Order: sequence, then C-alpha cells, then structure tokens
Amino acid sequence: MKLALAAACLCLGTAPLAAQVGTVPEKSPYQDFTFHQDLEVFGGYFGGSGGEANVGPQSSSLEGVRYGLHVGGPAELSVRLARASSTRNVLNPLKIGSARNVGTESDALWIGDVAINLALTGQKSFHHFVPVFGFGGGFVKSTAGQDVGLYSFGTSFAIQFGGGLKFVTHGPFGARLDVADYLWQLSYPGGYYIAPTGGTQILQQSQAQNEWTHNAIVTLGITYIIAR
Repeated sequence: MKLALAAACLCLGTAPLAAQVGTVPEKSPYQDFTFHQDLEVFGGYFGGSGGEANVGPQSSSLEGVRYGLHVGGPAELSVRLARASSTRNVLNPLKIGSARNVGTESDALWIGDVAINLALTGQKSFHHFVPVFGFGGGFVKSTAGQDVGLYSFGTSFAIQFGGGLKFVTHGPFGARLDVADYLWQLSYPGGYYIAPTGGTQILQQSQAQNEWTHNAIVTLGITYIIAR
C-alpha cells in the first residue's frame, strides 16, 4: 500500500514537469533567428498629409532600401532610405476664386532615417514570425523648388515610430511588413496670410506658420541576411 502511494505521488510530481518541458525543440513554434546584418529592398505606400493649406507632399508610391544591424538582445539598429514619387498642389495667394488653384507639380521626396527596433519575441520567432516595434529620427528632402506662391518644402527633420512583422526562415531570405508614422513640419510663406483685393487669405492668422503633420508609410520588402 505504501509502495503504491509513493508511486502515485511520484507520478503527480512529474506531471507538471512534463507539461513545462512542452514540445520537442525541433517541433516548437518558437525558433531562434539570430543574425548580425540584413539588407531589405521594399516598396509601398506613402500617405502624405498636405497640411492645412493642402500644399504639402501628396500620397504616392514609395520604394527604398533598409540595412539592419543586430546590436544585442532584441535590439536592432536600422538605416533606411526611400523615395516617394509625390506631387504638390500649387496655390497663388494673389489670385481669388478658382484662379488661385494653379494645378499640381512633381514633388518627389527623399526620406532617410535611423531607428532602433525591438523584437517583441526576443531572439526567437513564433511560427517564423517576429513582431517588432521601433522609433527613430532622420530627414525628408523635397526635389522641387519654390512655386509661384513662394512655397517650398525644402528639407525637414523627421521623427518616426511604428511597428512591423518579420517573416524569417533558416535560409538567407525573408520578408518584412512595416507601418510607420512620420512627423515633420510644413513651413508656409507669409503671402498665405494676406488677403488679396476682393478675396480671402489662404490661411487664417490663428494657423501656425510651421505646421507639424502626420505622414503614414506602409512598406513590404524582401530581406536578405548578410551575416549570421
């Protein structure tokens, strides 16, 4: 009787241990994905905000490259450079009515940033997927000069934050989806605040001359691991 009781206790004690051990490592949904460097080529969508005057960079397609460097633990340093084939609306503040809207012009943007990304599952993937969150800073530069209303985007400091989902394999290739919000300023010329004869001004005096705007960027790319 005592022997049977001891055996039962032993079985009860080992049952939780077996549950903790879980699946066989090669069949586990969690897999190591350590790497040192990777390179990505991506394309996507740029959701530009025109600002209060609607003269800022407009929505367009976007393409670029990203370099990633594993710096320790779940952290990755990334450098990204992209080009958005954007346009802008041109306004002439000296005109009134429909004559004020001159039309649209090409206003392609170069967007570059350096960011820190954190893998939310550490250095492991779940069914080959790794969710990430990151933030960083950089610049955005317009290729267009001043328009007839003396507006130009020029070059602006940018702040970005967002998240993504990486698909990783045991081979060199993978995929990555990123969604980020870029914040930068639009600077309006003084003429936008002056009303022409018989008309109204483009912007009210209460509107700040330097306006922060939110600009969404969604990208999907192919990644290649340079070094593990």
